[in-house]
Amino acid sequence: MSKAPNLLNDDGTASIATAIMMSHHGFRRDLARFAIALEKVTNGDTSRVDALREEWGRFRGTLHGHHQAEDAGVFPNMKSQLPDLGVVIDKLTADHRRIDPLLARGDVAFAKLPDTADSAAVVAELKELLDAHLAIEEAEVFPHLRDAKQFPPPSSDAEATMYAEGFAWASHGVSPRVMEQVNAMLPEILRSKLPAACEAFAARCEKVWGSSRAGVSTTSVPDSA
Repeated sequence: MSKAPNLLNDDGTASIATAIMMSHHGFRRDLARFAIALEKVTNGDTSRVDALREEWGRFRGTLHGHHQAEDAGVFPNMKSQLPDLGVVIDKLTADHRRIDPLLARGDVAFAKLPDTADSAAVVAELKELLDAHLAIEEAEVFPHLRDAKQFPPPSSDAEATMYAEGFAWASHGVSPRVMEQVNAMLPEILRSKLPAACEAFAARCEKVWGSSRAGVSTTSVPDSA
């Protein structure tokens, strides 16, 4: 993979590109964590099997929702505004259709734990596919979102809570310097919910992975799993 792009713009500010690439950071981070955790299960540590099954469900839901949002909103809007991106966006959309069956296979595979043969294979295939897919998005599409620096206000308190939980997941392992700029972009109702959401996510990490240790990445690629 080519050099990962910085999460922040060249002027040090955050943008919608930052927010989406933080999700990419989260997907890469969690696939690495799944691989490590499944290896531990293979070696006989089954103490977190139930938590791993539950976390897979969350991961696949987040990834599928991310792709739905791109297919229904981000990609059509960009394709209409920037027709030259049409071929790239068509390829990315086709990738989403390749990913969906892998997620379905993952549901079956994680249900078989502590047998890890199928789940480890799904994680490895998903990582290979996403590595290329995310890199194309970051190189070809997201530079056009660097000027968008306002996060849309949530329509309700419940939606603000949902967004806060998403940012807590995506920001785990992201540099505080990046998060300072992201927070400056977020509506107050969302920003006010982030501390509690981040605390809850750290507790979730302890339960699933056995640690809430995180890196301090400034790019879309985590520096720690």
